[in-house]
Amino acid sequence: MKFLLSVFLFLLTLNQLSAQDFIVKNNDDVIRGTIKGTDYFSVFISANDEADVILPAKDVKNFFWNGDSFLSKGFANGRNFEYRFVKIIEMGTVNLYSFGGGTLVPAVKEKKVKFRPSIGIGTGTGGYGGMGMGGGISIGSGRNAAPERPACAPVVRYFIEKPGAGPLQEVPMKAITEDTKKTEIKNILLQKIGDQPTLKAKVEAGTDFNSRDVIEWVKEYNATKK
Repeated sequence: MKFLLSVFLFLLTLNQLSAQDFIVKNNDDVIRGTIKGTDYFSVFISANDEADVILPAKDVKNFFWNGDSFLSKGFANGRNFEYRFVKIIEMGTVNLYSFGGGTLVPAVKEKKVKFRPSIGIGTGTGGYGGMGMGGGISIGSGRNAAPERPACAPVVRYFIEKPGAGPLQEVPMKAITEDTKKTEIKNILLQKIGDQPTLKAKVEAGTDFNSRDVIEWVKEYNATKK
């Protein structure tokens, strides 16, 4: 219930702030401006007062950038617990998110930058669903400095959750050519949306399990629950 209330408040805030980039911090302060990029561990914004700031995911509830909405979610990484941003693909009875992909930071140099993000994403073990994306972000300082070229984004990964019915899980579409992974995807989808007979039949008959199919099935499932 608390999660759905948070989502409602987030979407309400989104509508109120129109299409402008903005960040909602944990204390509900809103920073409006132009978001320059994200490495999914932090977000880089040029605020309306021309002050450039970098905020880690642990200090942010959500942000809106280029028409997409991002949430800060907690992930287990070995013995540690860290926050990362995920992009909202679909929300409802079942939520679907993506992590990674796209350009992280702009290629054009910016003026009046107080911090220069030097992004380095390490690999590690752990994470929900065997995410295996450890490490984090290193941020170097220096005035009038900015990234000179785009950083490489991590490979896109998809995560699914059904609030009240288990933890966030990875849908391992990155290894979709492996039969074992296809079976794993099928089992996860049956757990989340298998209570809808038509969709259960589609999942059981599925062969590709690509991201397009999974997104459409989750959207169709949520539509039946409205």
